[in-house]
Amino acid sequence: MPQACVSDGCKYTSRVLCHCCNQNLCLEHLKQHNEANNAQLNPLADEINTLSADLISLNCDKLTQKSREKLDQWRENCFAKINEFYEKKCEELTRHCHKQIDVLQHDLEQIRSKICKSIDDQEITKEDLEILQINLADLKYKLFQFQQKPLQITTRHLILNEKLISFDEVKIYELNLTKLPDPYRTIPCTEQSWPAMATNDRFLLVDQYPNIILLNHDLKIIKQISWPHAFIRSICWSSTANKFVIINKEKEVFFLDENCLSIERIQTIEEQYWWSCVCSDTSLFLTNTTMGTSIYQFNLLSSCQLTQRWKPPYSCKQHEYIDDISYQNGTLALVIKVSSNNTVHLDLRSSQTLERLWSTQLNIKKSWFQQTIRCCSLKYGEWLVVEGNTSHLFHILKNGKMKITEEYKPSPMNALLFGSNIFIVRTKDNVIFHRL
Repeated sequence: MPQACVSDGCKYTSRVLCHCCNQNLCLEHLKQHNEANNAQLNPLADEINTLSADLISLNCDKLTQKSREKLDQWRENCFAKINEFYEKKCEELTRHCHKQIDVLQHDLEQIRSKICKSIDDQEITKEDLEILQINLADLKYKLFQFQQKPLQITTRHLILNEKLISFDEVKIYELNLTKLPDPYRTIPCTEQSWPAMATNDRFLLVDQYPNIILLNHDLKIIKQISWPHAFIRSICWSSTANKFVIINKEKEVFFLDENCLSIERIQTIEEQYWWSCVCSDTSLFLTNTTMGTSIYQFNLLSSCQLTQRWKPPYSCKQHEYIDDISYQNGTLALVIKVSSNNTVHLDLRSSQTLERLWSTQLNIKKSWFQQTIRCCSLKYGEWLVVEGNTSHLFHILKNGKMKITEEYKPSPMNALLFGSNIFIVRTKDNVIFHRL
């Protein structure tokens, strides 16, 4: 029996089965189907042309500039070491020469002393006279030899090993949620701790209430101190201040020095209930806990003075709430909950003007009493949204398109990248480490 065309509203009988999508289509909609597929070829061709132009425009001098600078620095360091070694040997040469002169001088004084004594005594045997003459002749010969060839120096060629400098291809580590490697390390968490954590290029800071711990890339705990303040809500890293920023439940904001883990309250920031934090190159951004969330911007270059406050409708709408905030390359990613329908979307904004660059609806139904939905930056301008209530991770591309949604068990509460190849997931009970 003939089947109807699958296109909505079409009354015609299907005439063909499209094998690429397994759909029954009439001739008219088959034509439209082909045209729709063909229309997608032009953007692909444009992308290929753009990539080709980018490839042609590559400049080896620019690409290798930093490596050449490293080679130049290596050469200067080698020259400095050679000069240092040369000066050291010159000093040894001078000391050796003085030592030989001192020996000759000592022999001369011995002969002089015997001659002077004989002159004073006016008495010397023929045998003693011959000995003095022989010793003096021997000293003359030694002095002549020393003048002709004072020192014997042996130098050897400096052998350079080709392995002193090597060129290695850069490994590109990709986060693939569908093929995530098994965990290689797990650190238990205390029940009272929040899922707050942050990284810089060197260390990972983790809330382990009543302590905070600092780990290196080998995941060794290198420092641990007691946290004397209220529960930690959020942590971020400031490369400008060269410190971690911590906000707690009691309206307070702190700097934490990575070297000594000293805690310093930021006095210039007013007290209110803060929810999330992130830093750009020059600013600290804080969000508060109210419906119709505001975003506060503080200048890291001027003692964290308030420079801007964005209120609704610029930050979000009056019936919306910002659950988390993240930063990357001049942009802010905002996880926004909508109270009217309990939906969630991710907005990408300019960090300077808060202009919306794109917005992506997430397949999340948010209850107001569920845990916070977190967001972190990935490489290449991409983002990761962590939704623990349904145990899902959302990988979002630079253009706002969804790359993949993947389930993660046990339920994730936070996640981030540590360096280029360590993916960290915080659950209720553990910090889990995956090596990419």
